[in-house]
Amino acid sequence: MAKLDQQVIVKKVKVNEEGAHGGAWKVAYADFVTAMMAFFLLLWLLNASEQEVLDGLSNYFTPTTRTSSSPSGSGNVFGGATPNDPGPTQDKQTQSPDATDGSSQGDLNSEQEESGPKDEDSTGSPGQVNADEEEKRFNQAKQYLETQIEELPPELQTLKETIKLDVTDEGLRIQLVDSRDKAGFEPGTATLTDHTKLALRLLADIAATLPNPISITGHTGMGEGDDGGWPLSIARANSVRRGLQSNGVQEGRFDTVIGVADTDPLIPENPSSPQNRRMSIVLLRQAAPPG
Repeated sequence: MAKLDQQVIVKKVKVNEEGAHGGAWKVAYADFVTAMMAFFLLLWLLNASEQEVLDGLSNYFTPTTRTSSSPSGSGNVFGGATPNDPGPTQDKQTQSPDATDGSSQGDLNSEQEESGPKDEDSTGSPGQVNADEEEKRFNQAKQYLETQIEELPPELQTLKETIKLDVTDEGLRIQLVDSRDKAGFEPGTATLTDHTKLALRLLADIAATLPNPISITGHTGMGEGDDGGWPLSIARANSVRRGLQSNGVQEGRFDTVIGVADTDPLIPENPSSPQNRRMSIVLLRQAAPPG
């Protein structure tokens, strides 16, 4: 029997050696350690910070636009913001500032019952507004705003000369008047100046604390504008309305927006006075003035 050549089959088995499992876990671990370090650093900073600093941070992130008595931002009523950089947009809340004895915040008592445009404090009859309570709220708001104006920082002191407040039979009237140095609008236009933008931010905070409808009347100076100043006075009144709305006053709050040109000067004996150029913002009464 012939000897058969046997075919030899060689089978090679490739062994995959285990590597170091890559470096992804190291990245994840480093991120975890960094996050924990940042967390404990935050806890340390919170523990080491003074209470007024913590209050300022709390006020900054609280969704409300009321003026706080604790320091926030630059410490003044506008919190360090400027007309061109109003800060985070927030919805205005209808609420009174906190009551604090001996301070302007206490003039608008937060403990008094809040009411909306359709739910006023009444004398007992549904829908009837208590005239005495309304008068009291007007006077409290006027006093509070006067105090806020007095406490403005030096760079905003000119607002004192251009904001006039009084309580009339019509309601709480706030007038923005021109002075020799400050104008409410760019000459011959309805464009708000930075000065007026700041004033409207302050006034919007007050308007948000009261439920009353708002009337805006525009007044031009003698001989200002075309066609007797009528179109210009109306356009400026609308600019003020838009300015208040952009600062949180709801559109439904506005009752009338009109312009009367130069027919009703503030100083009749001096028709050329810059104070005759003004805007009149009135929080209208919802009850007859108390007798």
